[in-house]
Amino acid sequence: MKGSSLFKLTIGSIILISGCMNGPKSPNFINLDNVKIVSANASTVVLHGDAIFNNPNPIAGKLTKTDIHIKINDVAITDIEQITSIDVPKNSNFTVPVNFSFNPKKLTQENKGFLKNAIKSFLSNELAIEYSGHVTIEVLGIGFDVPIDYTEKVNMGLNKEDIISLF
Repeated sequence: MKGSSLFKLTIGSIILISGCMNGPKSPNFINLDNVKIVSANASTVVLHGDAIFNNPNPIAGKLTKTDIHIKINDVAITDIEQITSIDVPKNSNFTVPVNFSFNPKKLTQENKGFLKNAIKSFLSNELAIEYSGHVTIEVLGIGFDVPIDYTEKVNMGLNKEDIISLF
């Protein structure tokens, strides 16, 4: 009886110690979802989307900072840098709203000869959007910079009259 209890206590202690030694894990960036163009005209394009992350820890945390750089068709467009406080649930996915706007004329001004690609994008009604940077998440008071490196094609949802008015 004593041997059995001692064995269970030893095994339990080993499991507890090994679990504590690993510490919390960094949450994972999964993807950007529901990216949509909210509005578009000759001077401003407004986008909204949801950044999806997974917290693999059995402990909840807080998202405290975003530092995301956005490129459209390989042209740096804008940065999203914000201090925030979004609850991060334990052992599950969570969503961070992402909103940004840019001047579509910047696409042609940043790179000489880029006009052809910009026109092609507008005519195909599609943009290649690249998100890079990181968000900071705190779990048990420990901050983790979660890297973001994601590219997607977004349908602009414009009709032919809207496209013509952009030029």
